[in-house]
Amino acid sequence: MGEILVPLAVYLNFRNESKEAIAFYEKVFETTCTGLMTYGDMPSDGKLPMDDATKQLVLNANLEVEGTAIMFSDIPEGMGVSYQPGDNITLVIDTTDEVKLTRQFNALAKEGKIIMPLEKTFWSDKYGHVIDKFGIGWQFSLK
Repeated sequence: MGEILVPLAVYLNFRNESKEAIAFYEKVFETTCTGLMTYGDMPSDGKLPMDDATKQLVLNANLEVEGTAIMFSDIPEGMGVSYQPGDNITLVIDTTDEVKLTRQFNALAKEGKIIMPLEKTFWSDKYGHVIDKFGIGWQFSLK
């Protein structure tokens, strides 16, 4: 097997909530969104209805979390693409910083649901799994 040349990029889709999710994750992970482009920024091809609300939705945006690129996009109602919050998405944060791991886990759990509380496991000194208020699953592992 060859060397991995491109970091894993995770894509999160939302139904009209990308900007709120981006702001939330910026605070939790102390990072800044880059490259935010709205549907209104793209050239119009006439195939997607572009009312004022759709033009404000996120077409693409990026956050870097622990060295991993996470991209965001809204899926407008008229796009014809199915949308299910949290469907098949779990992100894993591996870190050696126990204080940061605990703070991030607790921030996501505040309005979310803890699947497994932070605790020692056979594979990690501290591990936990939480689903945040947007339905995104996050696993935290202390290395």
